[in-house]
Amino acid sequence: MVMASFKAAYKETLRGALQKAMFNFVLTDPRIQDNPIVYASDGFLEMTGYTAEEVLGRNCRFLQGPATNRRTIIEIRDAIREERACQVSILNYTKQGKPFWNLFHMAPVYSKEDGRVVHFVGVQTPINSSIDGDSLASAMECFCSSASQNLSVSTDPVDTSKHRQSTNFDEDCCEVGEADKDRAKTSVHTLLSELTNKCKGAGVTETRCTTVSAGPSGERVICSSLMLSLTKVQQSFVLANPHLSDNPIVHASDMFLRLTGYSREEVVGRNCRFLQGPETDRRAVQLIGECIRAGKSCTVKLLNYRKDKTPFWNLLHIAPVRSSSGKVAFYVGVQLDAASVDEPCHAGTETSPHIKQLGAVGAVRVAVRSLQGEGLRRVHKSQ
Repeated sequence: MVMASFKAAYKETLRGALQKAMFNFVLTDPRIQDNPIVYASDGFLEMTGYTAEEVLGRNCRFLQGPATNRRTIIEIRDAIREERACQVSILNYTKQGKPFWNLFHMAPVYSKEDGRVVHFVGVQTPINSSIDGDSLASAMECFCSSASQNLSVSTDPVDTSKHRQSTNFDEDCCEVGEADKDRAKTSVHTLLSELTNKCKGAGVTETRCTTVSAGPSGERVICSSLMLSLTKVQQSFVLANPHLSDNPIVHASDMFLRLTGYSREEVVGRNCRFLQGPETDRRAVQLIGECIRAGKSCTVKLLNYRKDKTPFWNLLHIAPVRSSSGKVAFYVGVQLDAASVDEPCHAGTETSPHIKQLGAVGAVRVAVRSLQGEGLRRVHKSQ
């Protein structure tokens, strides 16, 4: 998946162009669990002392150490959840355990086709900082952002004594000059230019298209963090956004696609009525509409049709999903093929169909409420 992530989005000529870049950077894929690195520049490898094999497929947290500021880590995580750029100074560690100040500038890369985040670009600009204490300063090693500098790439195990020595570092004492900040931004823009010029298919862009994203209360594309959480719900369900015209589907589970025979591209962006057919009970459809307008849950049994036009009885449960502010952010619809439902469900036997549906609704609500705003962002709790 790591190798395919890069190859699917960009032309092979991009690798040669990236190898010429005179700064340190990585590409990560938030669509893969744990947002792993899918490309690391030679400069990044030289700076950190790791090999490509040790880096690819891993989350960047391996650069953190005992003195890394946890608040800074949360700030980066929030930017990833909210799919926005951020710039922070952070204390990182080489493979050999040596600490160094890193001006980290991260920016999302969007798909031109549907506005989803394809990758994150992360540029690491090592910076000099005035740190009190000769013993601490001696443990530091100055790194140049130029990939051409000769730095040792050791395969020795981490020197834990250096980690212990660095625990007195205070990240607040790191002073970042405007020149470093500007250099980091310029590096990111240079990389984004290369990515957009050497991409495949519809292409990528550094700005999410406004015709794809409907704004804070009506995203046509749910964020990658929520997407990964929803993929863990192993039931047939869809997530619809009532803030958009015609309440379209913004996420469909794999089990829903298997149940109906449609592809994800054929489902996302459409109202669920495409499952209806000539024999679908209009009263059941009317009940669904009334409950959605009232912000209530409902359970109905109605005749739906697969892509190949074969009918099936759908035991459908619909429920509102509220954001952390209490407003309805989405509606979740959980489907069960009535033919596969054993009724009645006797005590002590398998969990009843309705309980399974409520479990799926609960899992979706937990995923959404862990994010702020309209269910798309992390909740910041006051101290």
